[in-house]
Amino acid sequence: MNNDILLTYGWVRSSYAALRNLSKHDISVTVSDSSSLGMCQFSRLKKDFKKYTSHYENENKFIQDLLDICSENKIKYILPSHNETEIIARHRNKFDKSLVSLIPEESHCRLFNNKASAYDFVKSLDISVPERIQYNDPSKVSELLLHANINKTVIKLLTGNSAKGIFYGKDPSHAQAIVKDLIIRYNLKSDRYPQIEEYVEGEGYGSSVMYWDGEFIASFTHKRLRDKIETGGTSTYREASHHKGIEDAAKKIFDAIGYNGLAMSEFKVCNKTGKYWFIEVNPRMWGSIPLAIESGTEFPYLAWLCASQGPDAAIKYNSSCITKKKWRAKWLLGEIFVFFDNLLKLKIKPAFQILFKTRSNSVDDFFWNDPFVFLGQLLAYLKKTISKKSLNPSEEGMIG
Repeated sequence: MNNDILLTYGWVRSSYAALRNLSKHDISVTVSDSSSLGMCQFSRLKKDFKKYTSHYENENKFIQDLLDICSENKIKYILPSHNETEIIARHRNKFDKSLVSLIPEESHCRLFNNKASAYDFVKSLDISVPERIQYNDPSKVSELLLHANINKTVIKLLTGNSAKGIFYGKDPSHAQAIVKDLIIRYNLKSDRYPQIEEYVEGEGYGSSVMYWDGEFIASFTHKRLRDKIETGGTSTYREASHHKGIEDAAKKIFDAIGYNGLAMSEFKVCNKTGKYWFIEVNPRMWGSIPLAIESGTEFPYLAWLCASQGPDAAIKYNSSCITKKKWRAKWLLGEIFVFFDNLLKLKIKPAFQILFKTRSNSVDDFFWNDPFVFLGQLLAYLKKTISKKSLNPSEEGMIG
């Protein structure tokens, strides 16, 4: 095997899912991260592990570290997993073109990583988004919500990650208090004020895609069955699904900008009315990608095929695969988090049903043929939880 791919942010499930998928096809993967603890770091499937400086700590040093790693290890392609995707895209002119061929354009990352600009763009395509209020004076938020007849709200920092940076207002006055607190806490200027939108009822769906220089390669749809946090964020249990409305909407979004790379768009779907709303786009790999891969849409391998053999090879391979309908996958550690959360709330029966009665066809983070990855994940979470004093930790610069 050659040192084909450098996989960044190696500690998380999305990276490990990519490692497993690429290794299955005898593609060599060098893992990298700012920490030695994590899933890929503890995997026997990796070719090597290289440490870099976190881009949250020093962006220029992060880029130089990647350049050095790629040069020293004869890396052909970089496959990022998380928010470092936009950072690499921003500095893509420093890399050989082939190295960053799997990465979206910086302008596309910037568009989708800003909640307000993403909503504006999607709305311009006549795709429904939750109703928002525009405001310049935070002290007028309650008044504006009452005038718009909006009671429950979702308040989003323009830059966020999963459930981090998302808050819920139970009424207009509560929403105003949250907004004022966020502005002070994150020292936000008026152009970075939190987005305030109507809370919409519905089930969570995701439509994931692979594009190559604007050409559609593959897609996959899933439905969220359970989340780590009741109000949303990372799903711990989900199934392969189908929804023509959101699939058409997702394709419309990515076709409109000539997208390149991997992405997942989230929607809320009301079962009673059939109406759906756009929620966000992750212009990178996403947490539930293990479900897509295990049920038959091998996004990381498709990306490698596009880069190494061309889009026709990826389309041909994907058409030969059978997507397993209703395939269910769970994130074991996430389910354990939900189990203990229910126990603390004295919801004994639901807690044990979650951990012991939930049927799944695959698990994201435990494999008998690579058993230490779960330990690596657990240690990484413990380290972050202890250092950040939070079960849902974030790094400085991740939200705001």
